[in-house]
Amino acid sequence: MAKIIKKGYQLEEEYYGVKQDEADKKTKNIRTLGKTVVAFIMIYTASIAVSVVVDIFSRVFIPLTVCLGFALMIIAIFECLRDNTLKYGDTDILVSGIYGERIAAEVLAALPDSYTIFQNVTVTYDNKKREIDNIIVGKSGVFIVEVKNHNGHIVGDLNDTYWTQHKVGHGGTPYANEMYSPVRQVGTQIYCLANYLRQNGANLYIEGMVYFVNESCLLSLTGSSAISVYSSFDGDTDQLYRQILSGNYNLDVRSINYICKLINQL
Repeated sequence: MAKIIKKGYQLEEEYYGVKQDEADKKTKNIRTLGKTVVAFIMIYTASIAVSVVVDIFSRVFIPLTVCLGFALMIIAIFECLRDNTLKYGDTDILVSGIYGERIAAEVLAALPDSYTIFQNVTVTYDNKKREIDNIIVGKSGVFIVEVKNHNGHIVGDLNDTYWTQHKVGHGGTPYANEMYSPVRQVGTQIYCLANYLRQNGANLYIEGMVYFVNESCLLSLTGSSAISVYSSFDGDTDQLYRQILSGNYNLDVRSINYICKLINQL
């Protein structure tokens, strides 16, 4: 089993940040709603007291106050519900990303003991800061594996900047989203990591891969690229293993340890 070193917890930190924001909003909204109710009760009580003296308040002002109070409460409740649902979509995306990372970790851990997998590595070069899901180091070379946990039907060309993701909503209505090409994403990651390693005396070619772990994600991609795209839906896991194990290098232990040291410093 390969050794896994987790360098960062970006998705987990974002997830807990979103959940904390939701909790803070909920607390704030409860306080706002409470203040609205208290204000309504005070105004309504004052109206009744005044109506004892002036009859017109009982016929005009009290009904108006009641209507205004209910309107304020409805608005407050609506705002509470709206604020509490603002982040649900973000939370779902983060949970999906975290789950995808865990699936990939289980898959990549099946590599031989001589391989090390660095997860969630942040590398900066030439004012470009990139977060890399997986960097794999072993005797066959260095590899980047970008993990995607998308579902639906993804259509595009490997050379395009954007692909199209076709999905079906909860109500059964089909819709499409534009997504940035993960092939382009990995290309930038390779550029940053390769230059960082070269600056520190480790000059080697880095192979890049994109791995769609969701078994319900269908890919329809055209064109060709040096960056491979694999899908659990198509049963490509064995091909991913083969590409890693049959890399371009035969690195010795000293070189592997030095590369791992450099990556561990990021």
